[in-house]
Amino acid sequence: MSIVSDVDTLVKKMKENIRKIEIMMKNWEKPLFDRKPKPFAPEDVEQIHQALVISRLEDVRNHGKEIHKLLKDTFEHIKPDKKHPTWISYVDYVNSLVIGGLTEGICASMAYLAE
Repeated sequence: MSIVSDVDTLVKKMKENIRKIEIMMKNWEKPLFDRKPKPFAPEDVEQIHQALVISRLEDVRNHGKEIHKLLKDTFEHIKPDKKHPTWISYVDYVNSLVIGGLTEGICASMAYLAE
């Protein structure tokens, strides 16, 4: 029963970490463009866009650090060999989630432009 309880706790921790990662990535889905109700000069539009890109890039970097911490937390709970195929598969899975989140962010911006 003790082993089952330990495994259950570990799986819950892993799921919680993945859920946190997915929540962070939802913030990336906002478009990188912001349309204002009144007309602006092209230079002003560029300046506003650059400010938005810089802030979004900082968010992605901070979230990346947090994702790294969550992965490290999972690693410390499991204590696997870093070269074990199962751990490498898990890291690849998390990487694919991050790539998917970045892709969704790009798609959201492109859809916004298309509208």
